[in-house]
Formats: sequence, structure tokens, C-alpha cells
Amino acid sequence: MTIIEFMLAPLMACLLLILINVYFGIHVLKREIIFIDIALAQIAAFGSTIAVVIHHMFHESHGHEHSEDSILAYFLALSFIILSALVFSFLKNRKISIPLEAIIGISYAVATTAAVIILDKAAGGDVHIHDMLVGSILWVTWGQVIKLFVVVFIVGFIHFIFRKKFIKLSDNYQNKDSKMKNSFFWDFLFYLTFGIVIIEAVNISGILTVFAFLILPASFSAMFSKNWVQRIIIGFVLGAVVSAFGLYFSWNMDVPVAPLIILTLGAFLLMGAIYKRLINLIKS
Repeated sequence: MTIIEFMLAPLMACLLLILINVYFGIHVLKREIIFIDIALAQIAAFGSTIAVVIHHMFHESHGHEHSEDSILAYFLALSFIILSALVFSFLKNRKISIPLEAIIGISYAVATTAAVIILDKAAGGDVHIHDMLVGSILWVTWGQVIKLFVVVFIVGFIHFIFRKKFIKLSDNYQNKDSKMKNSFFWDFLFYLTFGIVIIEAVNISGILTVFAFLILPASFSAMFSKNWVQRIIIGFVLGAVVSAFGLYFSWNMDVPVAPLIILTLGAFLLMGAIYKRLINLIKS
């Protein structure tokens, strides 16, 4: 098998993940809820973790089935996402003394702790924890890629049709005096569609990689443009180039691809920040 044949499916998965996550990343940065992605990812993973334990309880002699891809795992993950979307939307529209970002962080910590405790009692728990964090994108199947494409297409279509609503909500998210009709519904739809993407993304690339795809390219693009379309293009190009090189060097150097992509994206973000700082110093 050639490198092109082996890497084509992982590359297509990376491109789809980057495209949708850059878009959501811009929303997240504007809303200043940076850890919402990793919280939703961990909450979805917690639902799948419960499915893993149930699978091992009732199928101890059938270890070849991947319960993460089962209907039960998806149902539990989706149920947790729907509940989280309702809670986050409700709290955003209520005056509380605790910032939403703090609640998101607490949700992540609780879901992570619960998942680790449960997996500690399951067979092969260390493997599941590793897959939950960094995924196994090199071994993604074309079936998973097609499923991801369908999810990205449907979610992307919904956000394109109602883009003015979503953009207006994110642009004025921290404005307490902003009045938007049915803001609770649009908030819930945002978190729900975001969470549905997260479920597929985590199953393929893991929590840390998804978080990197969401925040790092979007943050890089924020330094060079304020236009939505330009920021999506800049972030997508950066993510695509880094992913392609990450997959290539992973093949040639036999190193884990997810950490390599994450570190490279972080390095580009740092170089971008240094470049902008130097430009500003020169102009001043």
C-alpha cells in the first residue's frame, strides 16, 4: 500500500474536521467560551464511555465489536449533548453569579473524572482513555469519512441558511443589553448542531485534536482578518497544510499524528503572533 492510498482517508477526515471546526471556532472566540468544545467533546465521550462499560458487561466473550460505533454509544452521546445544549442555553439566558465559562469548565472536569473512573473498571480502559484523548485518525475508514461528510454537510447547510441569526447571536453574545427574538432557541440549535459534529469528530480524532482544530486555526485567522469568509479560508488553509504535512511526517518518522498536528498548529499560532507583534512595532 502506498502512502497516498493509506493517507487519503485520514486526510479527507482532517479536511472535513478543519472546515467545520474553523467555522465553529470563530463563533466560540466571539462568544468568549473557549472551552465549550472540549467540554462538549468530553461530555459526548462520557456517553460513549458508558456504552463501552455496558458492552463489556454483556459481551465479555465478544471483544471484537467496537461499541463506540454502536447505536447505543451514539444514542447516549447524543442524549448527553442535547442535555448540555439545553443547560448551556438556559444558563446563558439567566442572570447568575457564576460565569458561563466557569460552568463549562466544571462540566468538563466532572465529565472527565467520571469517564476515567468508569474506564478504570473496564477491560482495556487505558486504551479507551488514549483513544478518547487523541483518537486514531490514521485508522479512519471510508465509512467514517462518509458519515462525517453527511454530518458536516447537514450542519453546514443549516448554519448557511440561518447564518445571519447565528452570526448576530455570536457578535452580540456578551452584550447583556442585546435583545434578539427567540435567542434561547438559536442558542440551543447552535450548541446542538455543534455537539452533533463533536460526536463524530471525537470518534475519529479524539478530544485534544478536535479542540486544536477548533481553536488554533480560528485564533490564527483572527490575527489577520475580521471578515468571516476570509477567516474561514485562512484557518482552513492553515489546518489543511499542517494536517497534510503531519500525516506525511507521521508516515515517514513513525510518530503519532495527532500530537504532531497539534504541536505544529501551536507553533504556527506562536509564529503568527510574533509576526504581528513585529509588524506593529515597525509601524509604530
